Amino acid sequence: MQYKYYIQASVAKFFLFSYRLAGIRVGSYLGSWLGRALGRVLPEGRLASKNLALAFPELSDVELRQISSNMWGNLGRLIGEFPHMSQIVDQADARFEYDGLEHLQAAIASGKSPIILSGHFSNWEMAMVGLGKFIGKTASLYRRANNPYMEDWIVRQRGTFMPIQIQKGSAGARQMIELIQQSTPIAGLVDQRLNSGDPIEFLGRAPSAMVKLARKYQLPIIMTRITRRPGSPDSAYFKQTFYPVFYTAQTDDMQADIDASMRQIYDHFEDWIKQRPEDWFWAHNRWLD
Repeated sequence: MQYKYYIQASVAKFFLFSYRLAGIRVGSYLGSWLGRALGRVLPEGRLASKNLALAFPELSDVELRQISSNMWGNLGRLIGEFPHMSQIVDQADARFEYDGLEHLQAAIASGKSPIILSGHFSNWEMAMVGLGKFIGKTASLYRRANNPYMEDWIVRQRGTFMPIQIQKGSAGARQMIELIQQSTPIAGLVDQRLNSGDPIEFLGRAPSAMVKLARKYQLPIIMTRITRRPGSPDSAYFKQTFYPVFYTAQTDDMQADIDASMRQIYDHFEDWIKQRPEDWFWAHNRWLD
C-alpha cells in the first residue's frame, strides 16, 4: 500500500511542479483540462454524475453532463492553483474582493471568538485568506490526506494562509476547545456526510462538532462563501461573501438546538448549490444507497 501511495504522490508532484513552472494562469488552465479528462474516466466521475442526477432530477442528461464537466474543471483549477498559494496570498489585495464585511465585523464585536463555516465550493482553500486579513490568526479544521506522502506537502502549502491547522479527530477536538478558551477563531468545512454526526435532510449525517462547541460556549456562527470573479486576468481572482451572524439556541432540548442550527447552515449550502451547482464538489459519497 505504501508503494502505491509513493507512486501516486510522485505523479501528483510532477504535475504540481509543472503547474508551478507554468504560472498561475496556464497552471490553472492545465489543471482544469486535466480535471475534466479525469472526470470522464475515474469512478468518482460516475459518482458525481449519480449525485447530480439525484439532486436535479428535472435537468436533462446534457445539462447534467455540462455541470459535471464544469465541476471537474473547477476542481482541476484548484489543484492547478495550489502550487501558487503563496503568490495568490501575496497578491490578495488585487485578487480578492469582499461582500458582507459588516457581518464579520458584527461577529468580532460580540467579543467572542467566531466559528466560521463554509463548504467545498469553488477554490474553498481561499476562504482562509479573508479571515486572516480581517480577524487575524484563525485556526482551520482539516481532514488528513489519505496519501501520507502528500500530507506534509499540502500542510506546508497551506501554511502561508492557515497558521493553525487542526486535524480532525479526538485530538483535534481537544485542540479546538483549548483554542476557544484562548479566544482564537476557528473555521471549517461542514458539508461532507459522516457515518456519525447529526442527521440532516439532503446530506444524510453532517459534521456538527463545531456547532456543538458554538452552543456550549455561546459563540457567534458566521457562514462564508468563495466564488470566482468572471472576466479577471486569470481564474485565481475571488469574491468572498460573509453572511449574517447567528447563534445556536440555548433551550432545554440540546439536540433540537443543534438540529435547528445545522438546518440553517445547510439552507445556505442548498441556496449556493442551486445558484452555481458546478462550484460544489459532487464527487463524494454523501448519500446512502
